[in-house]
Amino acid sequence: MPYELLCSALGACTAITLRMYAERKGWPLRGLHVDVRFESKGGEGAIARVLSFEGELNSDQRARLADIAERTPVTLTLKQGVVITTSVV
Repeated sequence: MPYELLCSALGACTAITLRMYAERKGWPLRGLHVDVRFESKGGEGAIARVLSFEGELNSDQRARLADIAERTPVTLTLKQGVVITTSVV
């Protein structure tokens, strides 16, 4: 369940960011599907994200949206890692 929530946060951030970007550019993005899965490989975690676009987007627009997906706030946070501090009160 915790990894499902992490994947949900990444998927939601990706969808919101890409939709806002396409709207700002006036691109014909009618629908967007983001599939995010957490996978454990040899003791290390990995996240697989698959994007699916609906609408008459050309290949440059699709590539740009894929590029933007790599730079959403949650994506960047996960890629850089986060320091976690724990306090007991």
